[in-house]
Amino acid sequence: MKRILTIATGCLLAFTASAAPSIEKVKRQKEVATVNDAFHDILPPTDKAMRKSLNGQWNLKVIKGSADEAEVPQADATWEPIPVPGCWEAYGRSKPAYDRAEELTGYYRTSFTIPAEWKDLNIAIQLDGVFYGYDLWINGRWAGAWRSAYNTAVFDITPFIDRRRQEQQLAMKVITRFPGSDFDYNDDWAPTGIFRDVTLLAFPKTHIADLTIHTKNTGEVNVDTRIANSSRNTLVETEIIDAQGRIVGQSHVDHPHLWTAETPYLYTLRTRLVEKGKTLQTFEHRFGFRELTIDGKRMLLNGKPFKMRGVTCHSTDPRTVKVVSDELTLKDMRLMKEASVNYIRTSHYPREPRFYELADSLGFYIIDEVPFGYGDKNLTDTTFYPVLQQRAQATIRRDKNHPSVLIWSIGNENPLTDICQQLGKYVKRELDSIRPICYPQVGSYFRRFNYDFPKVADIYTPHYPSTDQIGTFYQKAERPVIFTEYCHSLGISLEDHDRQWEAIERSPGIIGGSVWEWVDQGMPFTQSKARNDFYGYEERVFTSPTGGFEMYGNKGTDGLLYADRTPLPNYYELQHNYAIAAIADSILTSVGDRLDLHIRNRYDFIDLKDNVTFYWALTEGRDTVARGAFSPSCPPRQTTVYSLHTTALPTTTMLPMVLNVDVTDVQGHSLLHQGIRVNPRQDMARYLTENLDRTTGDPMTRVQDGFLVRAGRKATMAEQLKVADQRLERYLIHTTPSGGQAGPLKAVIGSEPAGNAMRYRFTLTADTSNTFLSEAGIAFLLDKRIDRAQWIGNGPVPTYPGRFRAGQYGLWGMRQGDIYFEGNRRGVDVALLTDAEGNGLLMVCDNGNVSFEQTDRGIVLTCNAAVSGQGPKSRRTTFPVIARQTGTIAAEFYLYRVDAGQWPAVLKSIFNDPQSLPKADNHFLTQYDTYLMRYEDITAK
Repeated sequence: MKRILTIATGCLLAFTASAAPSIEKVKRQKEVATVNDAFHDILPPTDKAMRKSLNGQWNLKVIKGSADEAEVPQADATWEPIPVPGCWEAYGRSKPAYDRAEELTGYYRTSFTIPAEWKDLNIAIQLDGVFYGYDLWINGRWAGAWRSAYNTAVFDITPFIDRRRQEQQLAMKVITRFPGSDFDYNDDWAPTGIFRDVTLLAFPKTHIADLTIHTKNTGEVNVDTRIANSSRNTLVETEIIDAQGRIVGQSHVDHPHLWTAETPYLYTLRTRLVEKGKTLQTFEHRFGFRELTIDGKRMLLNGKPFKMRGVTCHSTDPRTVKVVSDELTLKDMRLMKEASVNYIRTSHYPREPRFYELADSLGFYIIDEVPFGYGDKNLTDTTFYPVLQQRAQATIRRDKNHPSVLIWSIGNENPLTDICQQLGKYVKRELDSIRPICYPQVGSYFRRFNYDFPKVADIYTPHYPSTDQIGTFYQKAERPVIFTEYCHSLGISLEDHDRQWEAIERSPGIIGGSVWEWVDQGMPFTQSKARNDFYGYEERVFTSPTGGFEMYGNKGTDGLLYADRTPLPNYYELQHNYAIAAIADSILTSVGDRLDLHIRNRYDFIDLKDNVTFYWALTEGRDTVARGAFSPSCPPRQTTVYSLHTTALPTTTMLPMVLNVDVTDVQGHSLLHQGIRVNPRQDMARYLTENLDRTTGDPMTRVQDGFLVRAGRKATMAEQLKVADQRLERYLIHTTPSGGQAGPLKAVIGSEPAGNAMRYRFTLTADTSNTFLSEAGIAFLLDKRIDRAQWIGNGPVPTYPGRFRAGQYGLWGMRQGDIYFEGNRRGVDVALLTDAEGNGLLMVCDNGNVSFEQTDRGIVLTCNAAVSGQGPKSRRTTFPVIARQTGTIAAEFYLYRVDAGQWPAVLKSIFNDPQSLPKADNHFLTQYDTYLMRYEDITAK
């Protein structure tokens, strides 16, 4: 039993009052920054009988500008219903704005009833999030105000409740501009309205005002409580309940299960407030035993080093803006688990309360952010220090008992002024002495300190290091390093994430990082006139002819997922690079009927045995010849060799044999797919050309337009930023079958019969211009009826230098129109492009680069001799193809005409019936970075 009895002092919020203030006082208070102790006097009850949701239809009136009325006007015909929670933009009540909300004033009205069971109890109201500041009236009397959009506030409204009437009247005035409102704006959409839950609370006069849970790995539980209006007869009783519902202690648990993201074991603390034998309140809080410590440059969880594989995460829904449902959060977290993400940074504000409960139970590490994004100009003005204190109090007192919350982030990329340092000291001294704090910084700003960084920061958190800096400058740190933003995912660019993450894995002092950003910040948009032409550069995502997701140019297009949670190729790249369990490399040791697999375990705390299963299938061509599953024993952070025995391993076959492995954890998350070539790469060109039936068909009869020299590609958003003025808009250039000058490239093309195919060899010699080629090869516009592709090589998503780990070797098939169809594939041995019946063209190459591009006239098929990376947002690609640096490059390929109903046996043994390919998976009509172009707009004579 823990007894910490104090008399609660002060008011819950600075603006609460026992009587309606004068108009002059309201005007003065709304302009003054005052410290507010959120939750200082009321601990929100966990007992459902003491909570009542006020979500539902409220009435709203929105006017432009600010209003000086001290009270909310009476409702009339100009008021309209709106859901609460509900952002105004989702219901046409205001226009979407980015960075900063339009200056608006919104008036809300609703009514509520007090349950009869609460007749002898005090009443409070909890608002979890309102954009941006608001005043509250109950039954016509001013009850308080709040000025922090993303923070939860609780008001004691007992003095304003009229027990004589059944319905109580609630009114609110919501404003978007006030001193300090800049702190609620970020590099993000700036919506408006009540966007999180509103809840009525009941509590007795003597009640628990605050509760803090501290645990030790030894099983000790220290519960600090603050009691309002207590007497010498007031007691606090605690008991600890395990996950099976058994009482296992009061302030100590023997041999506790330790909480980690891999083992998210939760106990329940049941707290009773008792006076003279009568139970006044009962609370239940789920908690975990875990200790986070810092040892020099290492950070330890439960005494062991660990890695934080992270993402930053705005809260957004493309239909409801900032109203995020449990279902959507669960979907996000499942996709994160399947990408081996174990850490989320709540950029740049605290999330809704339910988010932390799910992170506790599912297992995620959280860096929780005190919300002040913009507003740097205020950080040298000491009158704003109380505003920052208010935000820190509200964030930390609400979230401090969650085991998932490891670290407090003090703002984001703000200059480290005296105010900011003072706030950090206040957090550590007054609010939470257990958790470390950090100040996320722009990398260049951080590096100017040259590690002479204020001691108040327990962890270094710079942004956007280069790959070289991770291996050099950031190795010098004497404190732990976490890159709270790195490897910006602009559009389909995620260059060098593989090398950056491997450098982090190798560095004991670099604990991890969070990729910017998890999901696109898409805002719903509609247009009255339907769009019927979807060709041309596009920065929005159309889901129908009349609307979709507005991205505000390239500002919101930085997610690993589209706004509706459809993964971009970047998601799969991250999945492979973060993979927590995998076959360590793509080289297999084969001895007789045995394959030796090198298994890697990047869990920090658990063995793979019985936690992860490897499901495997061995294919020869398109046929599966063996399959099975195993769960190997491999300790955390170790590798082991697992011997897989199968009699299906032939000693000689020209067909590719691929070991396909799907890795699944015990919760059913699909962590990874790997495709590994078992037999050596054969001379597929010779094998196919010798075994293809003789044909009199000319492969060029399947081509509308060719030969074309490819001297570029459609620009991605990253390339638009860095090389837009150096690239060719018309990058498909006509030439003769023997070659010729094609823009910056001189082509020489030779052809000859080879078996039953045509063999093409080409060389491309670049001029000395600064043209950014991005891709260089020979291309053909195929017959328009050809609408599907199968290939043996890397897939299924496109692959480029700097972003290719997700491209796994195997047999892949896809129809035109699929969201992942467009782009280059590396490591291709053979590609078959046909119509539905099987008429088409076979391209054979040796570990080649083959690209598919869709146009209004059909698919452009290219064999590339050179391919550049797509670049990060911040700089040009590390893997450029620039004319003056390219010199002469060469490649070769074979073409063979394929006719429906006359496929040679060898093709049938490799490829599937074209009609069996799945339908194109694309519910977008057009989207950024894989937008479609008209053929005439990208070709030149």
